[in-house]
Amino acid sequence: MREGEKSVAAVAVAQAHEAAARGPLAGLRVLDLTWHIAGPYCTKLLADYGADVIKIERPGTGDPARHTPPFYHDRPDPEGSLLFLYLNTNKRSVTLNLKHEAGRRIFLELARRTDVVVESFRPGVMERLGIGWEVLSALNPRLILTSISNFGQTGPYRDLPASELVEYAMSGIMAISGRQDREPLKHGLSQGQYSAGATAAYITAALTYAQALGQPGQWIDVSIHESLAAELVMNEPYYAWMGAIQGRRPPSGDGLNNIMACKDGYVVLQMGGSAKWSDIADLLGVPELHDEKFATPDGRTRYAEELDRLLEAGLRARTKHELFDEAARRRILFGIAQDPADLLNCPQLRARGYWVQVDHPTTGPLPYPGEPVKMSATPWQLRRPAPLLGQHTAEVLAELGIDKEECERLRAEGVI
Repeated sequence: MREGEKSVAAVAVAQAHEAAARGPLAGLRVLDLTWHIAGPYCTKLLADYGADVIKIERPGTGDPARHTPPFYHDRPDPEGSLLFLYLNTNKRSVTLNLKHEAGRRIFLELARRTDVVVESFRPGVMERLGIGWEVLSALNPRLILTSISNFGQTGPYRDLPASELVEYAMSGIMAISGRQDREPLKHGLSQGQYSAGATAAYITAALTYAQALGQPGQWIDVSIHESLAAELVMNEPYYAWMGAIQGRRPPSGDGLNNIMACKDGYVVLQMGGSAKWSDIADLLGVPELHDEKFATPDGRTRYAEELDRLLEAGLRARTKHELFDEAARRRILFGIAQDPADLLNCPQLRARGYWVQVDHPTTGPLPYPGEPVKMSATPWQLRRPAPLLGQHTAEVLAELGIDKEECERLRAEGVI
């Protein structure tokens, strides 16, 4: 190999290492037309692993999440919504009016030069704006369009409004959550939204591999409803295969499979692993638990209500961390229902560097949840905090050859 060829090869290797240092998705460009949680979480994951994500926001108001509490120090501020700040790290913000013809032209020019578009409008809105799948795929045949909606792009429910609570109810997860003597329960916060966002992110990232191999782009249709229903796993087969319905927990007599109160919080205690029943009895220090009638699974089922009372008496005498440390020493399945203070001080999360400091101009430095998974060679990184509204408009438009004077004219016309 000639010296010049070696030099070219060395440059290629150096460029590959530089890209790897920026993340596994470095070089991927994504246009983000999402709002609320599911879509922004999808694009956040792509951005945090190296993609250049350009968030397109409405001039003046931006993503509605900017106006969603809680706000930093409880002061309503579109630059201080904690939800927005978390969901939009590593993105660039561009304001663009997609209802304006000039705004659509700019968007289509960006789409022509991009790899992925992610949107979370109601089904049909992209088509009415003139920037739907047919237009985008004709403009850029390699483009991937990821659409995230409540019930998907087709079917009798596609145009129905929904919320996190509605999605949980419709998915079937609520039917198996809670106690038999009470109404079904929902998990806290917006886990369905995050589940759909993560699903959209991994499918989108997988298709970029096919894109890199020269395959044409695809339209990814992500239904929040189906993302949740897919996680039931055993519930549907029970009914489909056996006609059985998976019920909720009994109101009493299920202490070893339920959450129970201790002296300063709530914990879970279970049989399993290498621990014997005598280990659990010793842990709680309740002599009655050594009675032979509790030594077998059948006995613990037969005398379940009495067992619950004894378990609760033992747990309420001890603190959660005292119990956790002793249970760990005895190899007993045991967990703490960790509150925010527990999580921020969790030795496991600290040891793995989970919490990261993000310095935003509105809030200053605050701890944020960090990388969801670790990779040895292409790490997750926070390169920048969530953007201010329109912070990168001039920068991105300059990449299209639009100068400052033209930007000012577009701003005056309400385009940006």
